[in-house]
Amino acid sequence: MGPPSPAARLLPPLILALAGAAHGTFTVGAWPRVAVVPFGGSVAINCSRSACPGGNATLGLETPLAVGLGAGGRRWQSFRLLNVSQWNPGTATCYGRCGDTRVDASAGILVYRLPERVVLEPVPAVAVGESRNLTCRVVEVAPVGNLTVTLRRGAETLRTESFGATEGSASVAVSHLLTASPGDHGQDVTCHAELSLRPHGPLFARAAVPVKLSVFALPEPPQLRAPARLEAGTAANISCQIAGAFPAGDVRFAITLAEQRLNFTVTAAGDVLTATAVLSTGTLGRQELTCTAAVATAARTARTQLHVYRFLAPILELSPASAPAGSEVTVACHAGVAEPPAVRLQLRDADGGVLAEGPQSRLELRLVARREDDGRQFGCRASLAVGDGTVTKDVDARLAVLYMPEMAASDCPSNRTWLRGTQEALSCRAAGNPAPTIVCGRNGVAISTREPELVTRSRAGTYLCNATNSLGTQSRVVTIRVEYEPILTEKGCPTHRTWVEGERRELVCRADGDPPPSTRCARDSGAPRARGSRAVSRADAGRYVCRATNKHGSAVRSIVVTVEYEPSIGETGCPARRLWVEGTPAELACAASGNPPPHVACAKLGNGEDPPPASPNVTRAHAGTYQCRATNTHGSALRNITVAVEYSPATVSLRVLPSANVSQGASFSVECLAEGLPTPTYGWALPPAPNLRFAADNRSVAVAGAAAANRGLYTCTATNRHGRRAGSVMVRVDESRLALLASLGSLGAITVVGLAAAGGYYLKSTACKKGEYNVRDAEGSSEAACLHQQRHDRGEVYGIQLTQP
Repeated sequence: MGPPSPAARLLPPLILALAGAAHGTFTVGAWPRVAVVPFGGSVAINCSRSACPGGNATLGLETPLAVGLGAGGRRWQSFRLLNVSQWNPGTATCYGRCGDTRVDASAGILVYRLPERVVLEPVPAVAVGESRNLTCRVVEVAPVGNLTVTLRRGAETLRTESFGATEGSASVAVSHLLTASPGDHGQDVTCHAELSLRPHGPLFARAAVPVKLSVFALPEPPQLRAPARLEAGTAANISCQIAGAFPAGDVRFAITLAEQRLNFTVTAAGDVLTATAVLSTGTLGRQELTCTAAVATAARTARTQLHVYRFLAPILELSPASAPAGSEVTVACHAGVAEPPAVRLQLRDADGGVLAEGPQSRLELRLVARREDDGRQFGCRASLAVGDGTVTKDVDARLAVLYMPEMAASDCPSNRTWLRGTQEALSCRAAGNPAPTIVCGRNGVAISTREPELVTRSRAGTYLCNATNSLGTQSRVVTIRVEYEPILTEKGCPTHRTWVEGERRELVCRADGDPPPSTRCARDSGAPRARGSRAVSRADAGRYVCRATNKHGSAVRSIVVTVEYEPSIGETGCPARRLWVEGTPAELACAASGNPPPHVACAKLGNGEDPPPASPNVTRAHAGTYQCRATNTHGSALRNITVAVEYSPATVSLRVLPSANVSQGASFSVECLAEGLPTPTYGWALPPAPNLRFAADNRSVAVAGAAAANRGLYTCTATNRHGRRAGSVMVRVDESRLALLASLGSLGAITVVGLAAAGGYYLKSTACKKGEYNVRDAEGSSEAACLHQQRHDRGEVYGIQLTQP
């Protein structure tokens, strides 16, 4: 540990000076409180004091260790402990004298030694389930009480151990008993040693070189699968299988035959390893076959015995091989070369029956060839005892007996039924040796009898089949019938039928097929149609489904029946009364029923008048009676239609009687005339005055005793549901200025009385002012509307419109 920095050297005297000044006493300090030093090394201790009155002060250090003087100041001194070679040197005491006063301060000394080595003992390969000690040794470390040793397997902590205080340096060992499992294989075992000098010094750490665990398993011996016998010059596959071996990649195989290593390949499936080899040898006799499986330090071996032999197949002879029926045939069986030579022969029939047997090297049998013997099979079996078993070899031969062709009824049936659309061949079998050639034909034309061909209706007919070999010919006549599923064609079952209402018809479909099919027709909805003809109605129109059926299937055809009928015109499609509005599009629509769809033409019934103008829009001339005629190929139908034309009010004309220039005090009336359908109603906009009287139909207004209030613009509006139109007339009342003022003063007083005396309508109130409307009659429920106009020439004009309820 190096000397303290200048700042550190100044710290203790500064603290003591402040303390002494504060308390007025003499103090001594030692720093550090515990000095940490490696064994055989050196360390500095700083002694400091506070102020001493009179200035007569000294500083010193007492210790059993060698001391060297270091740097110093007015109130501090550094001392260096040299070559510390004692494990427990005790404390170092800083002392100070101030006059006759001595003050001490002690500092502890901690001596340590880092481990020389941290070593993990090697761990040999261990079988799964076995236990091994993992041991870590820490060599020469002090103080042992400050040491912690940790054993880990991978990231897992196995054991952590601390130690009690021991004087001086010591070596320690930490062990952990590990029971091996497959998961331990390849794991690193580590050992970590920590020497902690905290809080006075640093933390030192050292680690051992890791040890990798090797775990293995070989729980079962290998399974060797190999034949017990092998013929010389042949090859056989063998396998050696081991299950549960671990680690699989480290398993080693060795396969030997008679101590000679064999080549092999290894495959893995799960935890099963299989070594396979090809076994072949020319050495005769018994030999040992071994398979050894090894992993790590374990090995297991399987053994079996292999018998190698030589054994040639026997020879079977037929003399002659082809014999005419009735001639003699010799059957002979000969043994081949064998090692060991003990061979036994059997002459056998096709069904395994023994015809002759014995240990001799040749067996012989004589027989007379018959027709039934053609193709008869003979066998020769040779048996050789090898080890605990027997090896056999067989050879076969067939006897050929020559005879002319024969065709039985079962080999070439005379009557055949085929189904159209399948694949068939006109095949016949014939017995005979040499094998006969079969040729079938019709009308002198040969056909194929081998490859199946598509069956069509044209293949039906009678054929002649001949079987021929070098000894003769036999013939047979074959008749073929081709059946087929029903067919519905347009000719026999048209898809579109047109009937006329009232005629007698029957829905008939004729189908082709073999056997002849039965045919039924029904509506598409499922209701069957009764057989036989009947009168056609419109309800017969629609879609029908006809189905023809025989044992080979069915055919379906969809039929559409159209029913035609003469036209008819009804109220729904052609209303007899029409209401048109002038100016709207003119269209006289009339829908008629009928099939084919009828042509409809409409014409106005005239009384000698000119026809209505050809116009796309309705005019008044369109009113009248029209006749519509619907026509198709089956007849016609008539219907009269009456058209009424309504129109909005036409020109509005106003007439003032007797004149529009009225003298004061005179009477006059204003009539309003307008043409429209429906008949229009009338409304007025006129100057307000108390002397107004409206006609019952509101078409005119009468004024008695004309005054200045009655002059102005009189506007009549004619209205119906199709629109409105207005017309106006100006009425002038002549009077002097003074007379006008007098009349205006008295006019309001006589208005109500004048209207009541006339026996007509009267106003409940004459307070018709600007912006006031809808003054209602209290007795007759007539309606009055105050109409206001702004006049730019002579003030304002007000009008009252009365309307009958």
